[in-house]
Amino acid sequence: MRLRVLCACLILAACAERSKVADTPAAWHLGEPVIDSHAHVYPNMVALARALAIFDRAGIGRFVVKGAGAVGTAKYQASLAMQKVLGDRMRIFANLDWEGVDAPDWEDHQVAALEQMKKDGVVGIKIFKNLGLGARTHDERLLKVDDPRLAPIFDTCGRLGLIVAWHVADPVAFFKPPTPDNERYDELKVAKSWSFYGKDYPSFQELMDAMVRVIERHPRTTFLLIHMGCNAEDLDFVDRLLTTHPNVYTDTSARVPEIGRHDAEKVRALFIKHQDRILFGSDFISDGDGSLQLGSVWHVPGAEPTLDDAQEFFARHWRFFETSDRQIDHPTPIQGRWKVDAIGLPPEVLRKFYVTNAEKLLFGPRPAR
Repeated sequence: MRLRVLCACLILAACAERSKVADTPAAWHLGEPVIDSHAHVYPNMVALARALAIFDRAGIGRFVVKGAGAVGTAKYQASLAMQKVLGDRMRIFANLDWEGVDAPDWEDHQVAALEQMKKDGVVGIKIFKNLGLGARTHDERLLKVDDPRLAPIFDTCGRLGLIVAWHVADPVAFFKPPTPDNERYDELKVAKSWSFYGKDYPSFQELMDAMVRVIERHPRTTFLLIHMGCNAEDLDFVDRLLTTHPNVYTDTSARVPEIGRHDAEKVRALFIKHQDRILFGSDFISDGDGSLQLGSVWHVPGAEPTLDDAQEFFARHWRFFETSDRQIDHPTPIQGRWKVDAIGLPPEVLRKFYVTNAEKLLFGPRPAR
C-alpha cells in the first residue's frame, strides 16, 4: 500500500514537470538522448521534478541513480517507487549497511540484502568512500577496503550479476594538507569533511593498492570504478587497470577537470582504446530539499545553482567530449582554477560513451550465474 502511494505521488510530479518543459528545445546528441550513468536524484516529488526539468533541457534521456539506500529503509522503498514510475528511463544502485560490521551475522545479512536487491530489479551496489575512510569497527579502526569480511559480498555480487559501483578514493589533493597552496583549497575550505589528510586515514596509494587486490581476487565480479577509476590524475594507471582486468569499467563523473589537464591526444587515445568500457557520468545531484549539486559543492558563495546553471554544467561536458577546443572552462569551477583541452571524440566512440555502453552494462539483462 505504501509503495502504491509513493508511486502515485511521483507520477503526479513527473507529469507536472513534463508539462512545464514541453516547449523547451532539447539538446540531443548524435540524434538521441544521452544516458547519464551516474546521477543522484532523491526519491521525492521535489527532487524528481527538478531533475526531470534539467535532464529534458540538457539532453539527458535515461539516467542511473547511484545511492538508493539500504534494503529495508524508507529511501530504498521510495527509490523502488520512483523506478517503477519512470520505467525504462531509470535504473538504481542500492547501498550496503555498515552498521554492526563486527557482528557475526553481518555478512549473512548483507548477502540476504543483495538477494533482495536482485529480486527488486536493482542494477548493483554503490560502495561509497566511507569504506576505507569512514566506517569503523568496534575498536574504532577504519574498516579496510580489502577486509576479508567483504569477500562474500563481492562474490555474491558476481554470482547474482550485480555490478559493484565503487568510489574508493577522492582526488589526490584531498590527501594533502588543506592549506591555501593546495590546488583544491577552494573546495576543501567549503567541504571540510572531504579532507583526508593526517589522523589515521590511509594514504591515497594504499587505497589504490587495496582496490586492485580486491579486483584481482574477484575476477567474476563486474566493477564499475567511478570517477575515472578513482585516479583521474594518473591515466596510465587507468589504462593498465582496464587493460589487465576485463571485468572493470569506469565513468567520467566529476572528473573532467582532472581528465582535461592531460594532453588532449593522450586522453583521446585512451577513450578510443577503451571505447567499450568508459561511460558518461556527471555526478549531478538533485536533493530532497530541491537543492542542486553540479559535480561538487557550488562555486558561488551564498547562491544556489539554478536550472540555467545546470544546463551550462552539461553543455560544458558536451563541449569537452565533442569538440577540439583548447583552454575552455570545465564543468565545475570550484574543482580547480585552470582551463582544459577538449578531446573531440569520433562519432562512433561518442555513441558508445554516451549511450551504448550504459545500455549494455546498466539497462540490459544481467542474469545471475
